[in-house]
Amino acid sequence: MFDFLSLNVFHQDLNEAYTTGRLSCEDGSALRYIDYAIIEQQTPMTAASTFWLDSLRDCKIDHHLSLPFDRHRVSDEHRTGRGISASFSFSEHLSRTFIAYASMSKITLENMALASYYAFLFKLTNGEKDLCIGMNTRGRYKPELMPIIGMFVNVIPLRCKLDPCWSFARLVKEVHQMATDSSHYSYFPLQRILAQHPLVSKPAFLDTSFQFDSNTTQNMSNEIILDDVRLSLVPYSTKIGTDEISEVYPW
Repeated sequence: MFDFLSLNVFHQDLNEAYTTGRLSCEDGSALRYIDYAIIEQQTPMTAASTFWLDSLRDCKIDHHLSLPFDRHRVSDEHRTGRGISASFSFSEHLSRTFIAYASMSKITLENMALASYYAFLFKLTNGEKDLCIGMNTRGRYKPELMPIIGMFVNVIPLRCKLDPCWSFARLVKEVHQMATDSSHYSYFPLQRILAQHPLVSKPAFLDTSFQFDSNTTQNMSNEIILDDVRLSLVPYSTKIGTDEISEVYPW
């Protein structure tokens, strides 16, 4: 199993192995996933641990957001893991306005979308001001990790303490700063973040998540053709643990 960004590397290695019968990474000079794991074990975690402890101080991470469900779940209810998705499209005018506002505010489209999501949750929950959600991060915080195949994705909590008196511009600024700071320490494992809150049996923030995918930045084909064999990607999400959600791309 590997993450989404590993697909480019996998494509290149598959084509190289098929056409040349060898891999350039076999010379032993390339960084391997096992090397990354060893480096992670040796990396000082004090600053990251302190950051996440402060970020979630007094946060009720086992509190479910008051979202308008049409049917409440029962704790011991059997669930199949299946679900449905809903999609909608922005008009070209709204899309251009969205991009222009992000550019004017000097923030990424991802953080612009995240701020909009918090505003949406604030409205859906009838004014909940302390909003904590989960987000998958790429986990490749160093350039040398980019060409490695492996599972680098980590889930982190993103907490926004929203003031109803803020303007949208202020909300965007606060969310951008919070997301930037959280991203800096996104390498800290979720299991260790949760271990800082031993009295919490189930982290409810994982039930409400945010993920931003930009197709414009993906230089990737969803299809590989090797002679007369055609391989296609079919993405879906799967829950691989009580606190892990992964994107899987079977061939």
